[in-house]
Amino acid sequence: MMLCWIPSLAQDQQTEQFSFDFRGQSLSSVLQTIADKTATDMVYDPGIIEGVSVYTRIEDENVPEILRGVLQATSLDFITLSSGTVVIVKKVTDDPSYGSYSGKIVDLSTGEPLPGASVRVTNAPGGTSTGRGGRFALDNLISGSYNIVFSYVGYEPVYKTIDITPNENLREQVELKPEPVDFMPIVVTGHIPQVPMSSEGASIGHRKWRAGSRIPDALRSLSLFSGVQHGLSMADVHLQGGQQGEHRIQLDGVPVYNPFSFGKMFSAFSPYAINKVQIHKAGYDVSEGSQIAGLINLDHELSSMDDHQFLIQADPLSVNIRAEIQVLNKKDSDPALSIMAAARSNYWGVYQEPTLKGTLQQWNELDPLTTNQLVDIEQDASRYEPYKHKSKVRFYDLHLASAYDIDDYQTFSASFYLGENNVTTGLLRQAPPSDDAPRYLKAGDAYYWNNFMGQISYNHLISSRIDLETQVSFTSNRFQHNYSLNGSNDAIVPGFNNLSSESLADAPAFGEYPVDYNLLPNQRNSNRIQHLIARTDATYSFSPQFDLEVGLQADHIRSRINFTDLFYLPTLADQESVLLGNYIKGNWKRGKYWKLSLGNRLTYASAFGRIYAEPRGSIQFDQPDAGIGYWSVRFSGGLYHQFVNQFEVTNPGPTSLVPSFSIWSHEGLSKAPKAWHIGGSFNFQPADETTIKLEGFYKWQPTTYTVSYQNLLREEDINRSTLNAFAETTEMENIGAAIRFHQAVSNARLKFMLGYDFNYNRINLDTQFGRALPASWNEPHRLQVRSLWRFLSDWTAVAKWQTVWGRAWGFRQTYYNYLFFEGGGRFGDFVFTHPEDDRLAPFHQLDLSLSYQPSFDLVDMELRLDLINVLDRRNTIDWSLRPKEESNNEYKIQKRTMPGFHPSLSIQMKF
Repeated sequence: MMLCWIPSLAQDQQTEQFSFDFRGQSLSSVLQTIADKTATDMVYDPGIIEGVSVYTRIEDENVPEILRGVLQATSLDFITLSSGTVVIVKKVTDDPSYGSYSGKIVDLSTGEPLPGASVRVTNAPGGTSTGRGGRFALDNLISGSYNIVFSYVGYEPVYKTIDITPNENLREQVELKPEPVDFMPIVVTGHIPQVPMSSEGASIGHRKWRAGSRIPDALRSLSLFSGVQHGLSMADVHLQGGQQGEHRIQLDGVPVYNPFSFGKMFSAFSPYAINKVQIHKAGYDVSEGSQIAGLINLDHELSSMDDHQFLIQADPLSVNIRAEIQVLNKKDSDPALSIMAAARSNYWGVYQEPTLKGTLQQWNELDPLTTNQLVDIEQDASRYEPYKHKSKVRFYDLHLASAYDIDDYQTFSASFYLGENNVTTGLLRQAPPSDDAPRYLKAGDAYYWNNFMGQISYNHLISSRIDLETQVSFTSNRFQHNYSLNGSNDAIVPGFNNLSSESLADAPAFGEYPVDYNLLPNQRNSNRIQHLIARTDATYSFSPQFDLEVGLQADHIRSRINFTDLFYLPTLADQESVLLGNYIKGNWKRGKYWKLSLGNRLTYASAFGRIYAEPRGSIQFDQPDAGIGYWSVRFSGGLYHQFVNQFEVTNPGPTSLVPSFSIWSHEGLSKAPKAWHIGGSFNFQPADETTIKLEGFYKWQPTTYTVSYQNLLREEDINRSTLNAFAETTEMENIGAAIRFHQAVSNARLKFMLGYDFNYNRINLDTQFGRALPASWNEPHRLQVRSLWRFLSDWTAVAKWQTVWGRAWGFRQTYYNYLFFEGGGRFGDFVFTHPEDDRLAPFHQLDLSLSYQPSFDLVDMELRLDLINVLDRRNTIDWSLRPKEESNNEYKIQKRTMPGFHPSLSIQMKF
């Protein structure tokens, strides 16, 4: 047997006191540190301390007490020889007996439960994570002392030592203190370290990092995270190269099908109602459901421990109001009932923000190519000059959330959300005098979106082994679109000055037409989907090393789709279907840092009349003790299906403000959409102030749906009440990689983020173009640089640079999907058969923000100045064609651009 001897100079070990803070160091290095600092001789067998890590804090103790604190949760003890030498030995113990440890992890300042928090036993194998209600359970613990580390993204870890006696069921509530963050909401991704790691750069959101946004937006800021692409001009979100409909946006676990406002320019949620966002990307596990690309879940915020709280925020577009009340328990001071209400509304009728007003007017432009296809006029539409423009924008949303703690282990919660969004534009254009053509062209474009969501949940930690949650929810989402176009010699349009979209089904977009309105060319599109969900999830802990998750879910879905025939062939489909699903997943902890999860999900879909299996798994390893710093690696993958599908149908209207509208369907063709995922991520922290994150994925979709414009425009013999009327199956693949580098300097007063995303995407469009092409939404390369500087205690400056390059499909989608069939696909030297060759110039934008946050006795304030597009770049969104003045057979490109430089000022007060 080989012994290790650590010699030191002798001194009075019994009286002199020392302090130490050990966070995951190996026992050998800990003993060396103690010997060096206290000048103590030590002897031990290296074999008995191998693989032991130490998490403990010791303040002002002598050497014997220091060693007891370090060794108390291990199987080791020490003896002191008469010479003063300390010998580390194994403990002599009786046969083990068992107990359990369970409880709830909550936010220290709010009392809010923290689902997904990590619970790690540092001096023995085992650990777990909290369920949806923030509860955890460790069973079959051998009697003795345990060092436990509780950690969560955005919170300071808590280190506790517990003593388990025979047959004891120890329960307690653990409170985590939020770390100082630069943003809200906190964003959590799938790769969460099992042991504490600095969260520097782990979450970046909108309240302080936000720069270059006219209003706070919980979804738009997610583009800072790898694999999340947010449309440059619209609120389109794509996960890792997938279509919009291949992921689902949820609020408190409930799908919201129209998650945007202001004509799809912003998200439909009040940012001051949201506390946390969870992103599930390639390789997500079976408990999250069935979506090809992933999920984005937003949680309502219940955040104040004060009895009352009130917040008001205003910017050039909207006003936000938030109020919260706490009702305390009679027995103690902890909140028993928390209620939060938030509302947001714009005031376009009172004040029209100049930049957006100008943008709407610029985009409300008559496209001559499409107009000539729709209106029978001898005069080319390009000859008509602008005469009058009107626009109206109205949106609001209401949020209500509450939670009632029945006791420390039972919680009842409920939430409600309602949002509406109306956008209407009207345009009159005047032609040169002519006896043979109408003098005026009249166009109206109106959109209406409505969202409703309500849910109630019950969570119960039944025992140290069983955690149970049940939720019942209902969501209803409605969309209407009206487009009209007419040539006339009459410039009078009754109601034009009172532009309204209140009655889209009965009136055109820009006012009341004469009584023969129904005879005018018009397109009406509408879609409604209603979704009722009941689910139950349970976790059973067999031991600290193994737990089992199971779940049951039932869905009832109804929808209606209706197209009229100005652009597309009439389509009317009423659908009703049922989904019955269940899953089972096992989680194994091997040693201290290995974690393996394997599971399978089974779903019966009545629309397809069969059961679908979705096996998935992941493996993760964390190494906090490496000489190069902390690192963690995770691999995951599996099979994914999708049973509710979104279709982005191109809006061919010549003055269309919104380039496409979303149609939701749960009817089936021959196969359900299917995808195979492989995902990997690597987190590395070489120093406390430095974090590097790498991510890669591959997704193969042998079956996915896409819009069939041939069926929408030409196939009159197809049954117009089925999915075949507007959709077809195809296949797609995505490969991508990303890196995020975070660095803090000057005691974290100055922070940097550098990010790069690469995505390779191919979708088979053989029916339309005869080959596979990069998808129209794909952004092959995206580079971001951000900095945050707290140059004074109340002052913060943020700078953001974004570059996107490699975008194809440069022309309006109407050209590729409508004129391709209706106009022959060729205009002069321009053809629309090779969209991959129509490459847009790179997008570059620099934004600066300055925030001042003073605090007074009764109010906390934030004054914020956003300088958007400081370099005044006119970044191109897409192209259209205009005939050259000297020839009707030759055309030139006209660019539709983003706004140039514009400032924005907002004020927030919190009482």
